[in-house]
Amino acid sequence: MFTEPELERIAVSSHPSVAAAAKRNVETITQLEQELVAQQSRTERWGSCVASFFGSFRFVVAQIFFVAAWIVLNTENIAWIQPFDPYPFPFLSLIVGIEFIFLTTGVLVNQKHQIRRAEQWSHLHLQLSMLTEQEVTENMKMLRMICHKLELEMLTRDQEVSELSQNTEIAALVDEIEKAREHDAVH
Repeated sequence: MFTEPELERIAVSSHPSVAAAAKRNVETITQLEQELVAQQSRTERWGSCVASFFGSFRFVVAQIFFVAAWIVLNTENIAWIQPFDPYPFPFLSLIVGIEFIFLTTGVLVNQKHQIRRAEQWSHLHLQLSMLTEQEVTENMKMLRMICHKLELEMLTRDQEVSELSQNTEIAALVDEIEKAREHDAVH
């Protein structure tokens, strides 16, 4: 069996600490997320609150109780209460219809904000991918020059390494993707 200090060491080693660079990345992403939330308009905050409430289990339960109570109060089941919205419950239908309008509007406003947010992250991801590609290409060029200097000819003559050492033409790559999609659509 393990002693208590050994168990603590095992527990610590099974949960490795996060590298400082990764922690900085988490902090940066958190800061960016907070800035995006701070940039929300009043309407977007309203839409987010509406979507959050209407999308919750609390709302479903509240809605069930509300409709059940409405029906009980308006079906003459309680002798001392005069129904104010008898079957087929036109006033309840009006309330639910208005509720639906607010729900739909809130969800659409929230979706618009979420789409804008996703586009921002997507654009950032694309920029970082392009920067990474450029950095890797430059690294490949340097490695080829080092291989050439060290007279490692086999590596400097490799066709794939040579191709990967060239700058990627993004527009040409987009055209290739579109051609492939068109080809898949036809077949």
